[in-house]
This record gives sequence, structure tokens and C-alpha cells, in this order.
Amino acid sequence: MFAVTPTVPDNADALRKYERNVSGLSSDVATVMLGDSLVEAWPRELSATLGAGPVANLGVGRDRIQNTLWFIEHDREQLRKIKPTTVVVLVGTNNIYLDKPCGVMESYRKLFGEIRSLWPNGKIYSIHILPRGEQMKGAAENIGYVNSELSRRSKELGIRTIDAANVACAMTTPCANYKSDLLHLTPSGYDILTKIIRDGIGAS
Repeated sequence: MFAVTPTVPDNADALRKYERNVSGLSSDVATVMLGDSLVEAWPRELSATLGAGPVANLGVGRDRIQNTLWFIEHDREQLRKIKPTTVVVLVGTNNIYLDKPCGVMESYRKLFGEIRSLWPNGKIYSIHILPRGEQMKGAAENIGYVNSELSRRSKELGIRTIDAANVACAMTTPCANYKSDLLHLTPSGYDILTKIIRDGIGAS
């Protein structure tokens, strides 16, 4: 039940970011980005290249999938005002140590259903959970399971998956594409990730 229960974030800063994100939406948005700090920190000049029209970055740091579900539920009426044709999702790394892999998949299933309900004409591109940690072994078994299931069940879930593991320096550390926490990306990491996503969207 918890896996699919929309959950309010545990900090006021996130709530302010949600409000700021939706208040700045324009009706001509063509691409929406949903996710955690990896999305929030995406350089604007790079994220702007992910779609043919205006791109709205709605990422909020520390979000788990349940928090993104809460955001959609709480701000549904404002989000209905836009009609994106592309929805890019990168979320789940904050779930991977706290929720069982089966629960993470249930969270995703609920999230993708809510996105389809909200924007029925939008194609959903789910970026695999990125490798993390020393030698990119952080929660590797759980991440591998979830990413494999996302790909295997993509048709059932109504999504297209994008494997962005090439950002991870052939699974070795140190890696110039990652900051010292081995979770967040450097400018070079976002350069590579943006190209991967553009190629993935263009190939579908």
C-alpha cells in the first residue's frame, strides 16, 4: 500500500519548489521532465534541447516516486492546463535503498498510470535508474532488477525506456561524469546524459 500511496514531501522547501514549478507553466509546453534532484539540477541550456518546443523541468530534489505521485495528485488541475507530447521521467534512486524492488515497481506502475491519465497524448520516456556509488556498485542488484523489469514490462506500462548507463564511465570510479557523492552528475555527465536522451527520443 505504501508503494502506491502519494506521500507529501518531508520538507517545506520541496513544497515551495512544487508551487514555483506549476506557477511558471506556460500553455505551450511540449516536453515535461519529472523526477528528483537529478532532474532538478539538469542545466537549462541542455534540458531545453530535449524537445522541439518549450521544456518544463518539474524535478524536485529528494523526491521519491511517492512524492512525485503526491505532486501530480495535489497539482492536477494546474498540470492539466498543459498538453505535453513528451514526458521524461528520471526518478527512483531515492527509493532504491528504502523500498523493496517489487514495491519500487508498483510505485512506477502507479506513476505511469497517473501520467497517462493526466496527459493522454504524451509519450512517456522512463530513464533507467542510474548507477551509483563506489565502482558503481551501490544497490546494484536492486537497480539492475528494477531497470530490467522496466524494460521487460515497458509495453504493459505504456512507456519507452532509455538505458543511460553509459554515463557511468564503464562502471568505474572515480568518474568525471559524477560528483564526489557518486550520485549527482557533473556538467560533463549532463552533456552525455542529454545526448543519450535525445538519441532515445529520436529513435522511438
